[in-house]
Amino acid sequence: MLKVNIPSHRKVEDGREKSYTVFSIEVYMSGRLREVERRYSEFEHLHKKLKKVTQTPEFPPKKVLKWNVKVLEQRRHGLETYLQSLLGRDRVPKGVMTFLGLNLGSSLGSFESLDNPREDRRTTHQPIMSFTSDPVQHEVTGGSLPDIITQGVHMGLYGSNDEVS
Repeated sequence: MLKVNIPSHRKVEDGREKSYTVFSIEVYMSGRLREVERRYSEFEHLHKKLKKVTQTPEFPPKKVLKWNVKVLEQRRHGLETYLQSLLGRDRVPKGVMTFLGLNLGSSLGSFESLDNPREDRRTTHQPIMSFTSDPVQHEVTGGSLPDIITQGVHMGLYGSNDEVS
């Protein structure tokens, strides 16, 4: 399952007295969270590429008042709706997956992604159970509980537990 949210945006200064806005995108896939940041121009480039190959949902227009909080919030909401519309299709275009930072082609059919987990992947749920050591290899010796499995096998093989002792 793939879910996308754009919860926020922020202004970035590039050092040459120019600034621009980036939109924070949260991508939830298979219980993991991946966060990427994209500029409006990157969304626009994606939209233009997709229009050449498929029908696209309505794209939020560029406004003149780009630093107005209300305009930025409308754009954030419009971009979120746009991405969710693209992901709601039966077949999600590969360009959208690449845009979201999901390179599925290299990890399909391979366990490499399991051996080399990326640092920016975080689980979105708490672990249910964890072990400090392997419970299968841990040998129980001299416990206070009776060994009911051995007793059960003896009872099955020899008739009763009293005969074995």
